[in-house]
Amino acid sequence: GDDRAMKKVIIDTDVGGDIDDALAVALALNSPELDVIGITTVFENKLLRAKLAKKLLQVFNRSDIPVIKGVEKPIINDWDRSLIPPQVRAVREEIEVNENINAVDFIVEKIMNSAEPVTLITIGPLTNIAGAIIKEPGLKDKTRVYMMGGMYSQAFPEWNIYCDPEAGRVVFDSGIPITMVGLDVTLKCKLGKKSLDKIFDFNSERTNFLSELIRIWQEDDESRFPILHDPLAVAALINPSLVRRESMHIKVETRGEFTRGVTVVADIPYEERKGDSSVDVSVDVDSDRFIQFFLERILK
Repeated sequence: GDDRAMKKVIIDTDVGGDIDDALAVALALNSPELDVIGITTVFENKLLRAKLAKKLLQVFNRSDIPVIKGVEKPIINDWDRSLIPPQVRAVREEIEVNENINAVDFIVEKIMNSAEPVTLITIGPLTNIAGAIIKEPGLKDKTRVYMMGGMYSQAFPEWNIYCDPEAGRVVFDSGIPITMVGLDVTLKCKLGKKSLDKIFDFNSERTNFLSELIRIWQEDDESRFPILHDPLAVAALINPSLVRRESMHIKVETRGEFTRGVTVVADIPYEERKGDSSVDVSVDVDSDRFIQFFLERILK
């Protein structure tokens, strides 16, 4: 298709814990290339996460975008039923969340009924996405996933996959085209003090709200700097030249004693032939250019 046209996206997020979710949503909302048609929340206290997402949309004058709560409980893993995501402190007013629709249904309906393709930007555990695929396997021909998740270069279980490895397994085995933006590249994208001060000092309604979220996340430790894990997945969709990719066959380990939740490269080392499911894995990032791009977009 024409890459200059606006890309329809749904952002699936566990906003409220780490700070990078809110920064990724902000980047998407400030990017004219993307048409955000919904935000779905996942994992531990999705109601409070949905309230925070709605508050973020208010601040960005985008209350027209629906926020839909998804599945709170991972397929097998336990979860903290009493968790209060810290950044929800920034929501001081009553915010109503639509109780009549679930993210799984919303994702299926929006993608299957859309004339043009809808891209899923997944920046949380993959429970909602797995549920949608199980409900409607035809999704694999109608959508693609830009995912912050996993790590290929080391046997390390990255958070989004580790929280629900079975969901990760369903998504990676589904045949959906996946662009994986993992810790291999995101760990190179830290906001330094100068960059952070630019956000703190910019003094717009948007940056003031983001600054408040960042400060809550820092927990009085000013040497704690955000790593832009989730924003890089958004940026990779807007500006593909920021990351270099290689096609790999990725499996999610669900049973290992030390490796549960690891994204395993299943290509056979001494054979040229690649495996059957191919994932575009981000292997390098132009981190300076990305951070410059991120700041240009955020400072509005």
